[in-house]
Amino acid sequence: MAPLLRPPFTWQNPLVWQVLAVALLLPALFSHLGYLPLDTDSDEPRRALVALEMILSGDYLTPTLNGIPYFNKPPLYNWIIAGSYRLFGNYSAFALRFPMAVSLLGYALTIYWFVRRYVDAGRFSQAIAFATAFMLLTNVRVWLYDSMLGLIDITFSWVTYTAFMLVYHFDRQKKYGSLYLTTYALTAVGFLMKGLPSVVFQGLTLLAWFAYTRNWRALLHPTHLAGLAVFGGLVGSYYLAYFARNDIPIGTVFGTMFSESAKRTVIQFGIGETVLHLLTFPFEMQYRYAPWLLLGLLFIRKRIHAYLTGNPFVGFNALIFSVNFVVYWSSPQVYARYLLMLLPLLFAALSYVYYVHADPAAWQRRTIDSFFVGVAVVISTGVWVALFLPETRVIPGIVFKVMLTSALLAFMAWNLIRQPTHRLTIFLVFMVALRLGFNWIVLPPRVGHRLKYQISAETVARQTMGKPLFGYKRTMGYEKATDANTFHLEAMRGEILRLTTEKISGAYYIADSVNLVGERYKPVGRILLFDEQPASVVQFVK
Repeated sequence: MAPLLRPPFTWQNPLVWQVLAVALLLPALFSHLGYLPLDTDSDEPRRALVALEMILSGDYLTPTLNGIPYFNKPPLYNWIIAGSYRLFGNYSAFALRFPMAVSLLGYALTIYWFVRRYVDAGRFSQAIAFATAFMLLTNVRVWLYDSMLGLIDITFSWVTYTAFMLVYHFDRQKKYGSLYLTTYALTAVGFLMKGLPSVVFQGLTLLAWFAYTRNWRALLHPTHLAGLAVFGGLVGSYYLAYFARNDIPIGTVFGTMFSESAKRTVIQFGIGETVLHLLTFPFEMQYRYAPWLLLGLLFIRKRIHAYLTGNPFVGFNALIFSVNFVVYWSSPQVYARYLLMLLPLLFAALSYVYYVHADPAAWQRRTIDSFFVGVAVVISTGVWVALFLPETRVIPGIVFKVMLTSALLAFMAWNLIRQPTHRLTIFLVFMVALRLGFNWIVLPPRVGHRLKYQISAETVARQTMGKPLFGYKRTMGYEKATDANTFHLEAMRGEILRLTTEKISGAYYIADSVNLVGERYKPVGRILLFDEQPASVVQFVK
């Protein structure tokens, strides 16, 4: 049967695989979104705690930790989390992570829309758009880690990527008023989430694109001032209200914000560590964003520059990625989640070259396709090991879960072998399905490590309910990474856990052995602080 006459439902039709990916995506993302307690190894407890204290204090202008002003991040994402808490009527992990999950879906849809509209690759345009969006969703860093955490970065990346795309979108239409008003509004939104990085992204993107196109007149367009005014108005309105409420020096707030950015750069780490980072970071990216950066092999060929720049939209993506990537490449302390706004730019170029310019018989394409098949076969059979590992064999229904996961993944592995033309699409679906097995088999053993802190804190919360409770001296707080403990205490008690050195009659205190040296006290309980640090609940005696 001729390709145009194929029945719509056949496994040889790539659209069927794309529909399957979308169908599996929602249960894979949402079914276990709140399954794990707060992640004590990331900033997730801090995001949860700042939003919680806004609700408890009723002060949404002043981010705090343990009631102490918190200057590292502006408040916008905390407002979003607080809104989610209100929406669900609780302070659950699901409510905390829900804004991130919605943002991730919105991010993927935004990627698909812009790539589909502008890549202009004929019959490959839809496939390139789908691949770019799902590469963002299913790279290992996002799919098996960041999409399970209530962090700022996915929402921030969505906002930043949209600003990138609007530069291209409105520049093509010569609508510079719309370009500057929308992108500076989004820059302000990003600034109110994460601070200075948004300004850097906006500045580098505008300079790079208009320099590349030699369109300096656009950069000097009068509406640029209007865009700057929008940015200043949105950001300035918040800080006017903030400083009207808080008697805090401006230098303290913005100095902390600047140091948050500068501390990750050569300014803090020096030349030696920076040079080492320059040499190693491109290789670190390969495993952090696996498996899709393997497609970078396709760039090892003659005329790759001509291929990328020959398509205006792909050239824009490659340019904006390269210019902004340098900021992180030159910064020794970089977490993988900081680059999430840049990944679709790179993925668009990779998928474009894969579909439009890659020779299926070339060694690069054969290596990539063989990798897809090999990984699928190994994982679909290797999942049976879970029946023999002590951590997983005790999971309820483990035999059924392993059988179903293996069958689903093996079906895709078989089709990867049989359908060389559609291997990228099928492997994208494989990665979506992999998350289902990950939820069932890998997540349960991780609960205990996080749950013990929640159980310990909630036990103390019940024990001290309705009575004054404080963190004593430096036992808890910003420098101690005890945000998860504090969050669970405050969520159950319904009041902020403040820090003090004062001794109040009848009050309870959480104190570790270091801060209790030389003190007279009556122990009334125990609490386990992160990371495996025991502390006491005490009352001081005269």
